[in-house]
Amino acid sequence: MDRTPTAPPTSSEPSRRHAYLEAVMASMPQGISVFDENLCLRVWNRGFLEVLDLPPEAVYDGVPFSDLIRITAGRGEYGPGDIEEQVARITEKALKFEAHCFERLRPSGRTHLVQGEPLYIEGKLAGFVTTYTDITERKAAENELRHQHSLLETVIENVPSALSLFNKDQELALHNQAFQRLLDLPQSLFDNRPVTMEKIFRFNAARGEYGNGDTESMVRTMLARSRKHLAHHFERTRPNGKTLDIRGVPLADGGLVTIYTDISERRASAEREELAQKVFNHTPTGIIFTDEAHHILSTNPATTLMTGYEPLELLGKTVFSLIGGNQELTPASFEEKLSSGGSWYGELELTTKSGELFPAGIRISRVDDPQTGQPAHYIWILADITERREAEERMRHIAQHDALTGLPNRLALLMRLAQLLPEARRHQWQVAIMFLDLDRFKIINDTLGHQVGDDLLREVACRLSKVVRETDFVARLGGDEFVVILPGISTSSDAALVAGKIIAALSTQIHAEGHELHTSPSIGISIFPNDGPDGDTILKNADTAMYHAKATGRNNYQFFAADMNLASAERLDIERKLRHAIARNELALCFQPQFKADGSRPTGVEALVRWHHPTDGMISPVRFIPVAEETGIIVEIGEWVLLNACRTMKQWLDDGLDPIRIAVNVSARQLRRRDFCETVAGALAESGLPPELLELEITESSVMENPEEAIQILQRLGRMGISLAIDDFGTGYSSLAYLKLFPIDHLKIDRSFVADIETDLNDRAIAFGTIALAHSLGLNVIAEGVETDDQLELLRSNACDEVQGYFFSKPLDGPAAFAFLHARQHPE
Repeated sequence: MDRTPTAPPTSSEPSRRHAYLEAVMASMPQGISVFDENLCLRVWNRGFLEVLDLPPEAVYDGVPFSDLIRITAGRGEYGPGDIEEQVARITEKALKFEAHCFERLRPSGRTHLVQGEPLYIEGKLAGFVTTYTDITERKAAENELRHQHSLLETVIENVPSALSLFNKDQELALHNQAFQRLLDLPQSLFDNRPVTMEKIFRFNAARGEYGNGDTESMVRTMLARSRKHLAHHFERTRPNGKTLDIRGVPLADGGLVTIYTDISERRASAEREELAQKVFNHTPTGIIFTDEAHHILSTNPATTLMTGYEPLELLGKTVFSLIGGNQELTPASFEEKLSSGGSWYGELELTTKSGELFPAGIRISRVDDPQTGQPAHYIWILADITERREAEERMRHIAQHDALTGLPNRLALLMRLAQLLPEARRHQWQVAIMFLDLDRFKIINDTLGHQVGDDLLREVACRLSKVVRETDFVARLGGDEFVVILPGISTSSDAALVAGKIIAALSTQIHAEGHELHTSPSIGISIFPNDGPDGDTILKNADTAMYHAKATGRNNYQFFAADMNLASAERLDIERKLRHAIARNELALCFQPQFKADGSRPTGVEALVRWHHPTDGMISPVRFIPVAEETGIIVEIGEWVLLNACRTMKQWLDDGLDPIRIAVNVSARQLRRRDFCETVAGALAESGLPPELLELEITESSVMENPEEAIQILQRLGRMGISLAIDDFGTGYSSLAYLKLFPIDHLKIDRSFVADIETDLNDRAIAFGTIALAHSLGLNVIAEGVETDDQLELLRSNACDEVQGYFFSKPLDGPAAFAFLHARQHPE
């Protein structure tokens, strides 16, 4: 039972006070024990027994401390181990009489707070007072509070936003780590407490968080706004580009809770979505979304512009309803095309609301369901390619047509042949290829200018197109070369008939830039399949036949024959070798004397070029001069002849020959060169030959190519003192109106008229008429090709001035010619 200290009652008052103390001890919720200096129990209450769960019979006045400890140790309250060792250890510790306070969890699950203090009476240790308080409920409440606090901290730290709580004094009372991280606040700002709102505002203002401006002014403004104690919500984009959503809620006690949320990605996503919507609405490309069954879910405005259908008119329809008929793309084929790559690109004809078709480039992409992997949507991208198709057609036309005449070009010709010849082979058709070249075109183009030449070519193209059938094909290869294809002819006579029509169509004069032009065609014809198995061969053979037509007098047509290739090959061989003839010193001059018609004395000598090839031997001028004229090599040869003829004559004069003129032939190409007069002057200056001893022989056809310009050139040469002669007179076309304007000195009767002058009355009439005409114009006449005494007599008796031919001398090399002329000038 409880034991409280007693004293002899001396009066009723002490007894009452003792009763009070006993009542207090008994009523206290804590257990109380008092051990004396010998650790014997002297005072205790009922709470002591209940808290330590001691049997009442074991507790009595003077019971040793160790006996009571042995009871609790025996119940295992101090853990496993030897009981006596535990009793000794605890008793030894108690004998130190040191103050202590600890919590002990008993096996029953309850927790006691044990507090002990040493007892002193009159300054001397008298024992130890201990209280035992059952704190089980309080401990549970503290644990629950601690758990709630920990849970709250965990929640605050793990919310995706930053959080701050400022108290009524605007001091930071609570925040999470995201507050520092999201606002980039350094730890040093939090080392010195308290962390005030003003301190954070000033730090942010100083580093430019709120823009440019005075730091103190910005801090004052923000503090004044915060003191209004109002809820707020705004967005702020930090200098680092992050955008924060900031929401502040005032508390009743004057504090402020603020949530900071990083919405940068959401803002960027919204901007991307807005941009995507702008692209969707404003792109000129049509966009159609469909479901997995190809029903239209939505369209953009560009689709409406392309098709004429409003969005509501298309909703629910299949996208295939927009595709024109007779096209490859069906739902089944569409699925097949998309099964491998998930996308498809092609070009289709789409139909508009009005029923019109237009070409569209289409790209289709499949969007699969992320869960099932099955098609969920399709995106159709449409582009109207009408302009591109038109541009491609224009480019195709440009690529396949001649810009000048509008006729198909070489590429189109080859494409047409590649298409036509296999078909002709299957059906056993004949196809004629006509290769056409304009005679004298280069002369017209060079002398009158490219504008005149272009006009001429356009007119020729027009006339050719009018002559042929619609099924025929006319192309310009370039320059003055044209090709006509005649498919499905019956015989070669059909081609000859068309060739005759072409010659007739080009026979009339052509007006261009104020000029009346005359041209004629040289036409070569080859027949497929007789003249070649493919396009390249029949074109080459037609070209070969065309050159043969030129060689046979021009203004005619010739069919290809196998031996023409031999002639063509020979021509190419001559051209190749001729280009090196001057450099390799293969050319030489020979000279044929000219005499007065009575044969009394030589009046001049004609310089003639000869070609001696090191392996082919002597090559006739008849073979190489036409090739030189066609290729332009004649210009280089002519200049070589002119210079060396002047040098030779000057050398003869220095060697004692009496002065006579030397005649040099001039080609049409030489005469057309703008520097021809300068070339002649240079040859005279370099050789030292007097100008009056040089005679230039020019064919009448060459001066009639451009009479006005020829007159100017001949007048310049005449003023230089040079003699001029018209060679081969009567074989070409000339106008007496122009002839009288030419400053010429001699007419040369061509050898073709002299050869039969004895027997052919027409040739005789021409020769005699030419003599009369020349004399009426004040010109001398030289007859070429005189070989008999009768020819000489007829010419002399009809007042011919000079003669030249084998009757007097064949062409001689330089030394022989000098000896012959010197001997005739100085007979012994």
